Amino acid sequence: MKKLFSLVFIMTLLLIPQFAKAAVTNALPTTEAPTTELPITEAPTTEAPTTEAPTTEAPTTELPTTEQPTSEAPTTEAPATEIKILHTNDMHGRLDAEDGRVIGMAKLKTIKDQEQPTFMFDSGDAFQGLPLSNFSKGKDMADAMNAVGYDAMTVGNHEFDFGFDTAMAYKDWLNFPIISSNVYKDGKSVFAPSTILERNGKKFGVIGVTTPETATKTHPNNILGVTFMDPLTSVTNEMNRLKGQVDAYIILSHLGIDSTTKQEWRGDYLTNMLSQNKDFMNNAIIVLDGHSHSVIDNGVITNNSLLAQTGTALSNIGKITFDLNNKDYKATMIKEADTTNVTQDADVKVIVDNAKTKFGEATSEVIFFNKETLQGERAYVRTQETNLGNAIADAMEAYAENGFESADDFAVTNGGGIRASIDGNKDVTVGDIIKVLPFGNTITQIKVKGSDVQAMFEHALSAPTVETDSKLTLDANGAFLHISKSIRVHYDITKPVGERVYAIEVLNKQTGEFEALDVNRTYNVVTNDFLAVGGDGFTMLGGPREEGPSLDAVVRQYFKTADMTMYDTDVLSRILATMGIPEAPIVEDTNEEPTTEAPTTEVPTTEIPTTEAPTVEDTQSDSTNVDEDNEVTTETNDVHKNIPVKQTSVVNFKDFKAKADTAHTTKHSAEKTKKAHQTLPITGEAAGGGVIALSLLTAGIYLVRRKSA
Repeated sequence: MKKLFSLVFIMTLLLIPQFAKAAVTNALPTTEAPTTELPITEAPTTEAPTTEAPTTEAPTTELPTTEQPTSEAPTTEAPATEIKILHTNDMHGRLDAEDGRVIGMAKLKTIKDQEQPTFMFDSGDAFQGLPLSNFSKGKDMADAMNAVGYDAMTVGNHEFDFGFDTAMAYKDWLNFPIISSNVYKDGKSVFAPSTILERNGKKFGVIGVTTPETATKTHPNNILGVTFMDPLTSVTNEMNRLKGQVDAYIILSHLGIDSTTKQEWRGDYLTNMLSQNKDFMNNAIIVLDGHSHSVIDNGVITNNSLLAQTGTALSNIGKITFDLNNKDYKATMIKEADTTNVTQDADVKVIVDNAKTKFGEATSEVIFFNKETLQGERAYVRTQETNLGNAIADAMEAYAENGFESADDFAVTNGGGIRASIDGNKDVTVGDIIKVLPFGNTITQIKVKGSDVQAMFEHALSAPTVETDSKLTLDANGAFLHISKSIRVHYDITKPVGERVYAIEVLNKQTGEFEALDVNRTYNVVTNDFLAVGGDGFTMLGGPREEGPSLDAVVRQYFKTADMTMYDTDVLSRILATMGIPEAPIVEDTNEEPTTEAPTTEVPTTEIPTTEAPTVEDTQSDSTNVDEDNEVTTETNDVHKNIPVKQTSVVNFKDFKAKADTAHTTKHSAEKTKKAHQTLPITGEAAGGGVIALSLLTAGIYLVRRKSA
């Protein structure tokens, strides 16, 4: 009996640990180790690269609350170690004040007198942007900046817009230094790389740097022989040259923080790299940035450096205070709303008023009466089709019917070249048209192979995607193309860059039917001279070109004679974005009935806000009917030359989003169920070891007792 009892007991001891181990290994923890995100030091990004300044753009991020400038007597200059800087960037010719939008140069002078800053700086793109400043090629703006009293500015890409000679003339027009450390022509630096400014016994090295994107962000003819060196290398070399001569560094940077800009060319990258450079650990480094039109609330502080930017169009004035000893930075904004009661400086106002008089006399002719808003705001024309973009492209195509040696196939123009909206319920003047198209570009026709047309649209739609108001959209990009009525482009926004365009349809003007793009055919493409020579990164273009009059003159003539009510619509019908579209392109087949139905989820629509895009009215020349399946057909009018055009089926984005949300909910529920199963008590095979061991122990005891009995 004792032997039997011992045998059972030993077997039980051996089996229990093995099955207990099985139970433990099957009961893995269901929760993950907590994660913590690293603090974000990178400056926030806003609009797509910006190539050109909008005329009515509001700041892209919420502005900080600042005290309204007072009218008290100027204060004495701060102690030697306490520094105050006022700074601007991307003013783009905002000479005159606009209530709710623009501070203007005369108020800027008054604020400067009130604040009594140690320094006043600008970070580029000051002279070009509005017809008022463009009229004198920036000379009136230079006079106003002299009167305000700047200490230095850097060179922006648009400082070259009136030609290289004018860019050089700014050095003579301004009574303060215009600097850049990385601009070279024929191997020689063309601007002073830096300047040393002294205040109260302290010296400050002020260094300029210009975006290498200038190579594609101004007309190529304006920068023949000009090269733009690496920003970080150029700035670092100049800082090393000044080392030991200065107490702090101030970098006037026209680089920006756009997500579409190459990282090594960005202002936030420059700031981060300089803040990690051991050679300058004991120096204050302030980077006053521009180019991306970003409002960086309160700046971004990294180690011993500060990055700041004010937005665009003189809607804000940057204000920085810091102590040289402890590098205690404080960055704020003086907003346009803070300047409501500020009196305009009389001397600067005279400069502005004289400029307005000269410009007004030349551009007061009325072109037409506009009923509804034609959308030209930066946030729209750089991300999607708009009615104003369509109207401009149609004007270009209408001119090309007889204006060039060969008839055109279609027209395209870049969103970055559209600078303003045209308000509704107003007479539209020559000046209003120039405000929309301020660059003086000429209409141009080039020959482009079909494969390059495909590449052209891939480039135009290559911006990163962002989610805005629960919608997946493209980030702002000046290279976004607006197209005429004779072409349609379908792209899948979820695809990788370079693989988004899945169908392009070009109107056959003989048959009146859209046909798939022929990659082997050569097309006559109408555009502006900036794009024709490869501007905005369209390197697939170029070659022989036929040029016509200025683009604003072409648009002006079209707007005089066309029925502009056809553009009183918010329906997107030319550049159509989808998510997860089938691979097969959508092309109308006029010979055979299609064997399969077109997918109903083909084109989600994104709407222009109803406050800016009108509803369809009886006076609208295009009659649009929408059935329950969102199938849309459009009959074109005489201006479209009675060409029957069927619009591709569209689906409302809200419906598309609802389906996506449903799928997400289903997936989420399944994951929750799986996770819940993982946390349930151990059953089945995992618990079997304990059950068997207990059974053997019980059986052993029973046998022992039975033997004993």
